[in-house]
Amino acid sequence: MKISKRKLESTRDSVKWKTAENERQQDVAIERRRVALYALALLGGVVSFAKRDLLGVQTANAWWNESTQLEENEGVESSNEPIDWFLEDWNFDADSFALPAAARKAIDASLEALAARQNPDGSFGSASELFGRDPGVAGLCGLAFLAAGSVPGRGRFGDELEKIVGYVVSQSLGAFPIEGGARKENVLNYLKENGLTQDYVAGLIANFNEKGRKPMYGHGFATLFLAAILGTDERLKIREVTRAAVRLIVRVQNADGGWRYEPRRVPVADLSVTVCQLSALRAAKDAGILVPDATIEKAVAYVERCRNADGGFRYMTLDGPSGIARTAAAILALQSGGADDSEAVEAAFRYLEKAAPLASSVDGKRLTTSVAEDERTQSTQRKSEIPRLPTTRIEYYFYGEFYAALAYWRGARDATSKERWARWARRAYPNLLSRRGDDGLWRSSVSTDAETAFVLCALLTPFERAPFFLR
Repeated sequence: MKISKRKLESTRDSVKWKTAENERQQDVAIERRRVALYALALLGGVVSFAKRDLLGVQTANAWWNESTQLEENEGVESSNEPIDWFLEDWNFDADSFALPAAARKAIDASLEALAARQNPDGSFGSASELFGRDPGVAGLCGLAFLAAGSVPGRGRFGDELEKIVGYVVSQSLGAFPIEGGARKENVLNYLKENGLTQDYVAGLIANFNEKGRKPMYGHGFATLFLAAILGTDERLKIREVTRAAVRLIVRVQNADGGWRYEPRRVPVADLSVTVCQLSALRAAKDAGILVPDATIEKAVAYVERCRNADGGFRYMTLDGPSGIARTAAAILALQSGGADDSEAVEAAFRYLEKAAPLASSVDGKRLTTSVAEDERTQSTQRKSEIPRLPTTRIEYYFYGEFYAALAYWRGARDATSKERWARWARRAYPNLLSRRGDDGLWRSSVSTDAETAFVLCALLTPFERAPFFLR
């Protein structure tokens, strides 16, 4: 059927109008959020640390005001002696959660250590490292600083966040032609190698100099970060980059509803990358960005198809074993898609409580490697009732606890689920802190910056200092 030129132009005008109207509505939603967050920032000096505002975000400066007074008010003394985190005085009541003074001081020092690793351009890591200077790693570090109560340009890590925003935005392929000699060459080579066109990858946030070359991972975390700071900054450029990043995610979702490493509609997706994109989409939608309901529904359906009979989740829809880290990630994905109270979520929590050693059911002999170590562990557990997890044999431990912290906390809404969070926290907090290096970092052969950010986000989640961490 032949379409007249006038009708075609009319259709195009209609599409342009709808797009403009959608963006106008998104701008209104984002602006409302910005005004609310700005007002809360002004009130930050007079609102008490425990009181939560309408968004559930605690005052930005409260953590740091307390941290700087720890030694004076609570008698915390500097010491080179290692802390036995399993014997600290922990309070894991979800309604009155508070960290011991030593833990708060350690987290404070780790945030400073992470900030010190930032490059002048806002990135983290070196080009020789796996995922060095990846915008997704920068985004994760940004989430850690948000979790500590800062926002771009304000708070203790406001300057670091400003640099992260600048770097992430600079790595967007939101507009062509690409500028910059080396960058342009790397991007064009990548497109050629993967049979992709410039228009198809418009909106992708990636640094093609980094060694990892799995851009959808980085893209997801970078988009999540930008969505998390929308409303704290009125620059239209950030909104444009975030919208373009979301459109890219929607565009490359495969027929099954999932995503994989490359920005294309792959025949086979995987759970890990899919959870990353779904988290970004949820944060973007919460911030006022238009996200098609069908995209989220298809993604949730994909996650559910990765479920095993034991309640855990496998890596792909193809057969495979359940894993602790990917099950925690799957729970968060289902929660992000609105399936908070589904049987799949409850079964996944039951799987985690069986698979992950908890204080109520841990077998000391199973976790140790020698008789002497076993005796020390059992002695400590009798005193603290907190299990020491093995230093090995937990796959993707820090990554998994990042998702577990969010999943358990978001699910802690009644007495039973709050106790479930407490059981997780009783195991996670001392074990995570016991793996902290002398330099304040959590080391990894993949990305020390990313691992440190994962852990800091997990430890700071219950303080709900940014919308992404809300219960």
